[in-house]
Amino acid sequence: MTTDAPDEAAREPSGARGTRSAAWLAALLAAAVLFCAFSGWLCWTAYSDDDLAYSRARDQALAAGRTHLATLNSIDAAHIDAGLREWRRTATGPLSDELRRTENKSAKALRERGTSARAEVTDAALTSLDDTAGTARLIATLRIRTTTRAGAPATDRKRMEAGLERTGDGWKLTSVRPVPVGEES
Repeated sequence: MTTDAPDEAAREPSGARGTRSAAWLAALLAAAVLFCAFSGWLCWTAYSDDDLAYSRARDQALAAGRTHLATLNSIDAAHIDAGLREWRRTATGPLSDELRRTENKSAKALRERGTSARAEVTDAALTSLDDTAGTARLIATLRIRTTTRAGAPATDRKRMEAGLERTGDGWKLTSVRPVPVGEES
């Protein structure tokens, strides 16, 4: 059986098919290169974004401040020396100096009272952040559950203001002061 219509493949010279395939391949390669270049540019701009860096510093300072305030307001009467070491680990600058200076007096008073305290930060916010200087201020509310030697539990709520400084080991507390109810920070 013969057909009068020539086969499409037979009509097209083999060199033209090769040229069309090469053109498609070149177009796909160009699209892939453009996609990679655009993706790289997006990643670079996101990585070097000042707002993103600032928000990272804010989040790190806030998280460290929350953790350190809870630690500094917690103590286990059965492990006072370990608790005081944890207190010192949270601080730098003037607060660290004060904790070292009063450590023996604090240990003695804590042993005499025999009270354990477990603090939880219920809410916190940075009131200022200077990312360039590596300083921040934080205000927080804490719930502190205390248990005496006699076993009578009590819960106290406090508002605290804290200063923070970025160190080689992350953000540390430089100051802590209670904020009386009714006083703005």
